[in-house]
Amino acid sequence: MTEDQVRQLLSAYQQYQAEADALVRQLSLAQMTEQGLGRAVTAVEALSSAQVDQEILVPIGSGSYAYAKLASTDRIILNVGGGVSLDKPVDQALETLKKRRAEIGEGVRKLGEAVSKVEGEMAQIQSVIEQLEHAAAGSEGVVQ
Repeated sequence: MTEDQVRQLLSAYQQYQAEADALVRQLSLAQMTEQGLGRAVTAVEALSSAQVDQEILVPIGSGSYAYAKLASTDRIILNVGGGVSLDKPVDQALETLKKRRAEIGEGVRKLGEAVSKVEGEMAQIQSVIEQLEHAAAGSEGVVQ
């Protein structure tokens, strides 16, 4: 293998590494979104057993909560994207949240497959580089 081919291998490996890093970041964000949607589904489902004027704890961030009284158990304010939220009946909101979670879950699956594919390519390049290193180490002691 020529020096140029080795450089090309190393360059390809670095490109795969950058791609893998980007995919892992996207995967992490998608997983967090999926988990958030799961928590939202659980919370909306819990409303079915709650009662109007029941005291509840409302998360306000950083693990902190405020006490509140539930004004309605049949409607949800649902973020529909682009900074827009709509008042929806609970069953429609729940259906929308579950659909989003399924879509994100599919994205998580595809991203995981892409990460695996890139890591496989990196492993192949790593194997070739190791073979070259072993071959070079074996020829160092040869006198001609």
